[in-house]
Amino acid sequence: MTGSSTARRNENQRVVVEKRIAMPEWLSREDRTAAPWTVVEGAAQRGEAFTDLVAHRMQVPVGADETSRCIRAHELMHAKVSPTHIWVPDDVAYISIETMTVAEEFRVNMLVETAGFPVMKFLADGSEKRTGERLAQNNDWNSLVHMTAATVGTKAFAGLISGVKSVRPEWVATLRELGRQMRKMWREAASHGVEHIASTEPWDLATAGWAFTVEIARFIHRVLINETSEGEIPPDADSLKGGTQGVPGKFAPVIELSINRPNRVDGRLGRRRRPTNVGRHPRHLDRLLTDPQRRVFDHRKRGQGGVVLIDQSGSMRLTDGDLWRIIEAAPGCVIIGYSHEPRSQGKPNLWVLADRGQVVDEVPAGNGGNGVDGPALQYALRRRRNGEPMLWVCDGHVTDETDDVHSDLTEECARIVAINHIHQVADVEAAVKALTKAAKGDVLKASAVGPIAQSQAWRSRMT
Repeated sequence: MTGSSTARRNENQRVVVEKRIAMPEWLSREDRTAAPWTVVEGAAQRGEAFTDLVAHRMQVPVGADETSRCIRAHELMHAKVSPTHIWVPDDVAYISIETMTVAEEFRVNMLVETAGFPVMKFLADGSEKRTGERLAQNNDWNSLVHMTAATVGTKAFAGLISGVKSVRPEWVATLRELGRQMRKMWREAASHGVEHIASTEPWDLATAGWAFTVEIARFIHRVLINETSEGEIPPDADSLKGGTQGVPGKFAPVIELSINRPNRVDGRLGRRRRPTNVGRHPRHLDRLLTDPQRRVFDHRKRGQGGVVLIDQSGSMRLTDGDLWRIIEAAPGCVIIGYSHEPRSQGKPNLWVLADRGQVVDEVPAGNGGNGVDGPALQYALRRRRNGEPMLWVCDGHVTDETDDVHSDLTEECARIVAINHIHQVADVEAAVKALTKAAKGDVLKASAVGPIAQSQAWRSRMT
C-alpha cells in the first residue's frame, strides 16, 4: 500500500524525504471490480483527506510519520469496505445522512484499529480541542454528538472532550457514555471476528457490512435532540447505559404527545349540502324550472366521521398533503399517528393529528419504528363512536419496543382487527378510497393486509 521515496536538494546538502503513496487499486471487493485510482497528496489535517468511490480518486498525506500513516489507512479502509453511496434503509428513514456518515467513520476507524494501526495514539491533527470549545460555545449539541461519533476510538476523541469540558462540563458525561456504548456495540459485533462487519457482499443499495453502520447510526440518533422543539435538553449519561433498552417481544406503552391543533376544517368540508324537495325555507327557486323533482330546499349533512390510525414508521411516512387528503374524504374524523423510537424510554410515540375538525399545522415526523401497534389500536378504539368506521393504515409489519418482529404480537393485532371490525389498508391512497366509499354509505368490512392477513388469528376468523 506504500510506494517509493523521492529526493530533493538544497544548496548545502542532499535531504531525503520519504513519501508513502497509497495504492487503493490493489484492494479487492465483492461488490465491484478493481479499477485504476488517482491518488494526490494532501495535508495531514481534518477535512483534507478524502476518498471518492465513484470517481476513484483519493487524497491523502504522504509523510512517513505515524499520523499520516493512520490517515492513509483510514482512507484505504473506506476504499476497501464503504459503499459507493450513503444509503438510508426505509425502516430507518428518520436517520439523517450526516448521522449515517459519522457512523461509517466509526466503523472504518474500528476496522483500521483491528488491522493494527495505532489510531488511539496518532489519529488526530490537533484541532479537536478548539472544535470542542467552539461547538460547546455555540450550544451545538447535535454537531458535538456527530463529532464524538466520528472520533470515538481515536486520539481525536480525547482532544474534543477536553475542549467541551472547558466550556460545558455538564455535557462531558453523556458524550463519554456515547463513546463507551459505541465501543461496547463494536466489541459485541466483533466478538467472533470482523469478516461480517467488513463484508462487501452486496446488500440492497449497500454492502452487508453496512448493516453494522446502520445499527450504530440508530444508537447515535437516540442522543440527538430535536432542534425545532424549544427547550429540549441533551439526554443524561444514565439514559444511554445498557444501549439495548426495551423488552423483546413486548409492545411499548403509549406515550401521547400533546400537540396543538389550531386549524378548523372549513364548513364546506365539514358539512355537505344536498338538494331536497322537503324543507321550510326554499333557497333555490330556479330549480322549479330546471329540476324535474323541484328540489328547492337544502339539506345539510355533516361530513363523515370515523377514526383513522396511521403507522408513521420509517417505511410508512405521512406528509401534510396525505393528512389533508384524508380529511377531505372524512372531515369529521379523528386521525391518530404513531411511531416508537426503538429502545427509547419516555419519548412520545402517539399523537392526534385531527380531532373532528381540529387539525394540526404540520405532521410530526415518526420515530423510525413501530413498537406500539397494539396499544395504539386500543387507544384508537377508545376514540371510536358507535357505528363509525375505523381504518388502520399499516403494511401489517408490527414490532416490539426494540423494533423486532414477533409472531405473537402479529397475532395480537390480528385479533384486535378481527374482533373490532377494523378496516386495515396498506397505504394512504387505499384509506382515501375507503373513506370516500364510506361517505357514500358503503359499510367498511373488517380487512387485513400483509402479515396480519397471513396470521392464524385472522385466518381463523375468516373460516
